Amino acid sequence: MVHIMKKLLIPALLAASLGMQSCKDDFQVAAPYKEIMMAYGMINATDTAHYIRIEKAFLDNNKSAIDMSQIADSSYFKNLTVVMKEYDGTNNALRRVIPMYRVDMRLEGYPKDAAGSQGFFTDPHYTYKLKTSSNPDSVLNPYRKYRLVVTNADAGRTDSSEIFYVVNTDKSDNPNSFYISKLNDANFTLSFPKTTLKASFTLSGNTPRNGRMIEGIIRFNYVEKNNSTGEKTRKSADFTFGRDVKSGAQQFKMETLNSSFYGFLYDAMGPAPANVVRYLDSCDFIIYCGGNELYNYYQLSTIQSGSIVGEQIKPFYSNMKGDNAYGIITSRALNMRKNIPIDNITIDSIKLNPITKSLNIVGVSED
Repeated sequence: MVHIMKKLLIPALLAASLGMQSCKDDFQVAAPYKEIMMAYGMINATDTAHYIRIEKAFLDNNKSAIDMSQIADSSYFKNLTVVMKEYDGTNNALRRVIPMYRVDMRLEGYPKDAAGSQGFFTDPHYTYKLKTSSNPDSVLNPYRKYRLVVTNADAGRTDSSEIFYVVNTDKSDNPNSFYISKLNDANFTLSFPKTTLKASFTLSGNTPRNGRMIEGIIRFNYVEKNNSTGEKTRKSADFTFGRDVKSGAQQFKMETLNSSFYGFLYDAMGPAPANVVRYLDSCDFIIYCGGNELYNYYQLSTIQSGSIVGEQIKPFYSNMKGDNAYGIITSRALNMRKNIPIDNITIDSIKLNPITKSLNIVGVSED
């Protein structure tokens, strides 16, 4: 979940203030300090551990938000009780309450990004962990419902998410599963041989139970070799080739023009430096399916970006309940296959195509 949802230090109040204008000199864009909870999490039912980020958002008319972001106490609550409640999928009866524990992500193997020039703190790096096991009664189930509940003992307040469903992660060829036939074909190779206007690549499959939004990424792995020094550097570039939105379990389809692939490679790699040749290795297919909450977030963002009031104050989507709680708690599934070969016709086309010729891709990886 740490790859999709990024930390938000400052809520929409601050973002909105950047676009506000007033003809009065005494207009206050900030407000007295108010403690606001921000909660973000992306749950994959196949994981044995799930992490939910719960932090303070802040805006103060007496202090700089940049200064506050350098102090850990400005971001973390001291006395929270966090649980995940599971309900029956049909009669909404409470089945179990799963405790979550605060952990330091550095010790979990996920250090925080470098502070950068702003000096944001990196130590500690707290989230709340939900641990499941291989016991069928312990794993998260796409046929049941879930709700995050957070009790703040210091504030005397309990906040929660709305009910959400877990996206089905089953990849078998069954109804409601996340099945993609090409990724199960032993002879599947990536082929972008032509750049004519109508030439395109398609990928289709089942939209899994509780899934609404599909996104496809092709990760191209390549090696750069300096012929002068013999040094080799392995790199990769991610091509988001398609997105599809569905309601209910049905077939999805993503399509991209071959010409988009060539343009992506040029933008991602750029012309090869002097004495450098490149070898294009295999590629990885990474297909995500997000739940209804991600769909709602995407839809709201799309409407706002195309609106005639796009530069005015914008609301943002949240499925947290309460006047002082915001965020998104949702689920996603992943279908992935690594080391898919790129056919020789495509390699030859990359060498000769005017768009990609300067990349100096001379063949497949030597290693």
